[in-house]
Amino acid sequence: MNVTRFIQHKENMGKGAALKTGLTYAQDHGYTHAITLDADLQHDPAMLPSFFNLIARYPTSMVVGVRKLTDPNMPFHRMISNNITSLMLSLRTGLRIHDAQVGYRSYPLNDSKLWDSIENGFQFESDVFFRASKLKYSLAWQPIPVIYSSEESHMHIVKDTLRFVRTYLRSFVC
Repeated sequence: MNVTRFIQHKENMGKGAALKTGLTYAQDHGYTHAITLDADLQHDPAMLPSFFNLIARYPTSMVVGVRKLTDPNMPFHRMISNNITSLMLSLRTGLRIHDAQVGYRSYPLNDSKLWDSIENGFQFESDVFFRASKLKYSLAWQPIPVIYSSEESHMHIVKDTLRFVRTYLRSFVC
């Protein structure tokens, strides 16, 4: 039986808070995995069968979308920030992070410590990589297309950069 549920916070609590709520709901209702994709149309739902195939091959891994970070369709500032954050996360976690800022992911739901983060904004997805490393999760990478159009980003370059740095520094003590 395929049942769709719509869960909404009464007020905007941030992307990370929304993801944590959804992941916890899925775990509490007996699902083994949850696939997330951003609502800004940058992630093609037609890629879902590829994610399902990788989940079947690597059921205990996080399956993460990976875009070509030098694709001319990616805005230059996103290309720079994604390459820098991917490198920083790779060096800090010991995992090869190919695309730090992608929201197209499959989370195994066997251990809520993977998403039990204090981060409620965009930094939640970076913190998940720190947690995956500590919990010894492996990563499987699914190539996905780079899709950008005229949608407005909700990221704030200065504020979210500072929040990423805070999350990065927190990883040394948490």
